Amino acid sequence: MARLSAHFDWRAASGHNWGMDTWTRIERSGFYPRAVERALRRALGQVEPLATLCQVDTGFDRGSVFRHLTVVSLTRRAIVQLHVDELDGGSANIATAVHRVADIAGYSTMEVFSDPEHADGLSELTIALDLKGARRLDMEPARCDDPNCMADHGYTGTSYPDDLTFRISAAADGRDALDEALEFVDHLACLMGTHGE
Repeated sequence: MARLSAHFDWRAASGHNWGMDTWTRIERSGFYPRAVERALRRALGQVEPLATLCQVDTGFDRGSVFRHLTVVSLTRRAIVQLHVDELDGGSANIATAVHRVADIAGYSTMEVFSDPEHADGLSELTIALDLKGARRLDMEPARCDDPNCMADHGYTGTSYPDDLTFRISAAADGRDALDEALEFVDHLACLMGTHGE
């Protein structure tokens, strides 16, 4: 089984330009960039983010199409989360949440490789942050080992942290967005003490 070196350099392996500027990323999203930048700068104060994730989604509601933008910026001390909803009549609302990095309970990632043997061809990355807030509960009917049993055994469930999840795909979001997501994880790992700085 192939193993990665503890010092595997994703930046060097990707061959791509790293670190698109947060403000350029917001501008390129095309989703009310001046309002989004204003809200993010207010939440950040005078601090420039180490890394930022920015993703536009489309939703459908009663025959109407609405866009949503999620921006997450990481500083040495905080994670700033903005969620922008497009509303009827061309208006929008921006919800902002600020979490201390020290309050992050943990994070997880899932990577999809086209060539896992050589750790090459990363095509997708999912990042989930546990901010000790929301949880998702997956429930299903409980069963016993008897395949003929008709008794009601109640329910069983698993609780998962569900505060903030990003799925970034090279095909859907672009290679640069995937590289930025890797950079975000690298900074997060350093801040949480799993990597040296």
